[in-house]
Amino acid sequence: MKPNSYPRETTEFQPLIIKKNNVIVTEGISTSIAEHGERPSTWIPAVALGAEVGVMITGLTPGMYDIYAKVTDSPEIPVMDCGSIAIT
Repeated sequence: MKPNSYPRETTEFQPLIIKKNNVIVTEGISTSIAEHGERPSTWIPAVALGAEVGVMITGLTPGMYDIYAKVTDSPEIPVMDCGSIAIT
């Protein structure tokens, strides 16, 4: 599947559908955007836009990036790979 592609000048909300135990989660979510092939290291709270949660794509240099989501729950804290984006 070809990843979504954005020009580096863009600011764009990328919605994420996060499920835990097959139930959509909209609270307690942190996100990370990492260079393709790198592990997520910096986590920020997910952006809420209306009823959706996701990440804001902005300020990235050209290249491939992977988006991750982490759900803070007890006792589990699952990390999910949410796919890739390309910045041109």
